[in-house]
Amino acid sequence: MRQIGPNMFVGDDPYLCLLAAEFSQESERRRCLGKSGTTKPSPSDVFLTLLGERTTKPRRHGFMVNHDYFKFGEDTLIGIYKLGRLSGVADCGKFMCILGSIYVLDASRGKGSGTNCMNMLTEIAEKAGCVIGLFCRPYVLSCDGRNNYAMESFDQLWDAVSDPAWDVLYHRDSQKELTKAFYHRAGFVNMCLYDELVYKRDKSEDLPFDQQFAYLPSTLKVEYRRQLSERLKNGACEFCSRI
Repeated sequence: MRQIGPNMFVGDDPYLCLLAAEFSQESERRRCLGKSGTTKPSPSDVFLTLLGERTTKPRRHGFMVNHDYFKFGEDTLIGIYKLGRLSGVADCGKFMCILGSIYVLDASRGKGSGTNCMNMLTEIAEKAGCVIGLFCRPYVLSCDGRNNYAMESFDQLWDAVSDPAWDVLYHRDSQKELTKAFYHRAGFVNMCLYDELVYKRDKSEDLPFDQQFAYLPSTLKVEYRRQLSERLKNGACEFCSRI
């Protein structure tokens, strides 16, 4: 909003926009409250509830079992879960989810399926006020530990993901640059997602700061955003700057 004369303004009032966003967020929480039966659903609970309305849960051997995967459309598999712990972020479980994987069938790539899926996830994040974190580490599935195996159907993909005998092979650096650009276009920013667990492995196994991402919705509560402030600065966090 900007002033064009005495008591004359044009554009949206920022305060009213904030109230509208908060009202929309609260409406979604109340709707999810009626479904979950809990007293106060957290942003991450609301996110997963809304995600369940836009996706389906793949079955294993015809049975519904508890897992962290969701099918979006006919060609995309998402692995996402509520974050259990993150050093210095006391409420991470309430407002953060981790996108562990997103896989589009090989024949469907280049047709917008990945972009549509990411748009859906960020839209839900805005409604729920939930942060989405992820590590940028492009991968392929392999049945022999050496070669990429093209997935031609969703059932084939789901069988491979469900079978521990299949290996995950990580892409070369050039693919990482393309994937990082994809996340930036989707509105993600770099943020450290490591904690004390990094001290249990060699430094060489850590991903650099520019391969750790988070989507921070405009509806994120100030108290939650404050808990992430140091993690948004490259080198300021003790875990991503360790020697």
